[in-house]
Amino acid sequence: MDRKLKVLIFGHKIFSMDMHWGFLEAGHDARFIQPASKDVLDAALKEYGPDVLLTLGPPLELKREVCELIGARRPAEYKHIHWDTDGVSSRIYLSHSGDGIEMDLIYRTKPDLVLTMCPEMLEFIRGKGFICEYMPYAYSPISHRPLPGYDNSSDLISLIGNSYREFSRFCQSHFRYKSIDILLKPLLENGYAVQFYGDRGYRELIKERFGIDVPSACFHGYLPYEKTCAVYNSSFVNLVTQNHEHTITKRTFEILGSGGFALSADNSEIRKLFVPGRDLVVSSSPEQTLELVRYYKEHPDEWRQIRENAVLSVQNHTYKQRAEFIVSKYRELWPEKQGQRGL
Repeated sequence: MDRKLKVLIFGHKIFSMDMHWGFLEAGHDARFIQPASKDVLDAALKEYGPDVLLTLGPPLELKREVCELIGARRPAEYKHIHWDTDGVSSRIYLSHSGDGIEMDLIYRTKPDLVLTMCPEMLEFIRGKGFICEYMPYAYSPISHRPLPGYDNSSDLISLIGNSYREFSRFCQSHFRYKSIDILLKPLLENGYAVQFYGDRGYRELIKERFGIDVPSACFHGYLPYEKTCAVYNSSFVNLVTQNHEHTITKRTFEILGSGGFALSADNSEIRKLFVPGRDLVVSSSPEQTLELVRYYKEHPDEWRQIRENAVLSVQNHTYKQRAEFIVSKYRELWPEKQGQRGL
């Protein structure tokens, strides 16, 4: 019988909480700590004695001194696995290596295994001498699930997320801004009162990009993570901007897991994992966005069916499955460690 693994998760709170739930559901022992000083990490490693140190989440949250501490060690007691949750999008930031801040982190920490949610990064990371496997985002059904009692006749069109306005001036052609052009511009130009949850930069970004002054009442500021599920459930349409032609955002899985109706910018990765028109709908142009919104308002039965299908479509994309994948790679790569601890 395979023994339980002990996994210490070190990274962004939301990512860590999701993976913590996944490992527990998969029958393993797990703890998480948020990025802090190297002394905090050092103490946790000594006290807990993990089989796996899993780092993850936005790379800017892991301090350089902590990364260098991890990279300077090659302990026999545990393996370091890093999950790249930014992919090529991290290249938008200035980096020490010139390969993006995610790669800066990887170079410093020297993981035994790198997981990436970005197919385009697979061969690049492998070419730098690291073992690398593809692992996309997922969702946690304790955080995102269909909620009873919400008004399914709502006209609410919502967008949860940050604008990253500070990058728009020198990254005009970035896929994220193409997504905004495809999804937001036609709706705002045709009088749809899209509701925004996130940083206030969206209002200025829309002014600069489209010349449209959206009323301030449509901007609601940051939404606590635990409240996103209610918005996904109560919205007629959840707009989903994507960050790249070949990746899917974390929010995509969470909307589907909530049973929300997702209207996403189209890309190849969505079509690999989901079926447009069955699990969600996708748009490749402003004209198509308008057509889809109007069509599903006039066909509520089809709209409801897509919401039901959405939940089914992500049942193999929970953080339990992601934890099981990590454990399977650990056992495949390091079979000699299987019997070193008791159950």
